Amino acid sequence: MLPLYLLITSVVLSSLHAFVAKRADPTKNFTPILLAYLIFFNIGIMGLLGFYGHAFMADEIARLIGWPTGSPFQSEIAAANLSYGVIGVIAPFMKRPFWYATIIGNAVFLIGALVVHIHQYFAFGNIDPYNIGVFVWVDDLIVPLILLFLGMKVSRQD
Repeated sequence: MLPLYLLITSVVLSSLHAFVAKRADPTKNFTPILLAYLIFFNIGIMGLLGFYGHAFMADEIARLIGWPTGSPFQSEIAAANLSYGVIGVIAPFMKRPFWYATIIGNAVFLIGALVVHIHQYFAFGNIDPYNIGVFVWVDDLIVPLILLFLGMKVSRQD
């Protein structure tokens, strides 16, 4: 449920930001504000938390996914999450082309992970919560699609 909480946090904080900023046309300027918060929280913070989980709680995370414990593959997933965590945290402070690269790269990674989880479900009946549960659908499908949609919308405004 963490990706959903981060999504809600992004919406609430971006709404407060837009309200406090008192933009002349809040509907026009709200989308980039929302996108910046989504990148920060749902790519950056989620990536850093994913790094922490795969690096320091590897066996517990593996069990929740339905994978064997003790695999060095967890370290590779941790490094991938760390890379997206770092670029997700700094992206909102960079120029917009950096935002789009961050969104696209993260979406490819997460939607690719979703494909693996779906394969695990159909091929092996893996119904573990981090393999086919709400966490996976929100983090690996819904959030990347939202980010891609908003990224395209903001790029048209530029």
